[in-house]
Amino acid sequence: MNNILRSATGAVVAGIIATGCATSPPASEVAAARAAIDNAGQAVDHASADPQVVKYAPSELERATASLQKAKTAWNDKHDLTATRHLAYLAQQRAATAQEFANERAAQETVKVAAAELNQTMSVAATARPSKPSAIPDLAQKGLIGFSTGASQLPASAVPAINELATTLKSNPGREVVIEGHTDNVGNPRYNQALAMKRAEAVRVALVRRGIDSSRIALRSYGEEKPASNNASRIGRKENRRAEIITADGAQMVGSSQISATVSSDDPGEQPRQPER
Repeated sequence: MNNILRSATGAVVAGIIATGCATSPPASEVAAARAAIDNAGQAVDHASADPQVVKYAPSELERATASLQKAKTAWNDKHDLTATRHLAYLAQQRAATAQEFANERAAQETVKVAAAELNQTMSVAATARPSKPSAIPDLAQKGLIGFSTGASQLPASAVPAINELATTLKSNPGREVVIEGHTDNVGNPRYNQALAMKRAEAVRVALVRRGIDSSRIALRSYGEEKPASNNASRIGRKENRRAEIITADGAQMVGSSQISATVSSDDPGEQPRQPER
């Protein structure tokens, strides 16, 4: 009887030992699981400590935390190293994603706030701004049409127009203008480009003589590139031989030259001007 009891007891102890050996993972797996969980935990903790993540990416942070908890459960309950590593990796990546989303959303918010502040500033400035300066008179625009063919001398009709334009600029000392020169399409395009600049320069010279500071006047030449009328008719070509005034309202004029660089019509490379048909 005693032999039977000793045999049964021995079998139970052996079973317990065998069971314990089966459920205890190797030290290498324990170390690997611990490292994976620790790395994921540090990533999640770092994200959780970031106020921007808490504010702008709470959902992503919650998913990272949930993955970390699943990784711990997979190891503690089942000692499943593969699942533990996978879930820990997900937690780490989701924590990184949470920080990326938070940074992006914070940057977008900063831009929105800056834009709102700019709009507010512009609104206040517009309210405080004095009445808008009078527009360049139509007379000044119409009087600068009809330059003679191949010539940059101001037409007779330009005299009252220049006088009125000078008066307007004197009444609005903060206003700047761009004078654009144009031609019809008769003749060499390169010649027309230079001729258009000379026409713009002629208007500027006339304004300077009437007391307008040259620093308020920029020049631009379009040659025959921007016709106002159809060049197929004599009247259309006449309307295209013109100068135009573009206002800048005191703003800096980017891309406009304050100094004209006219090309001499005596340039041997130029083709002779064709007579108007």
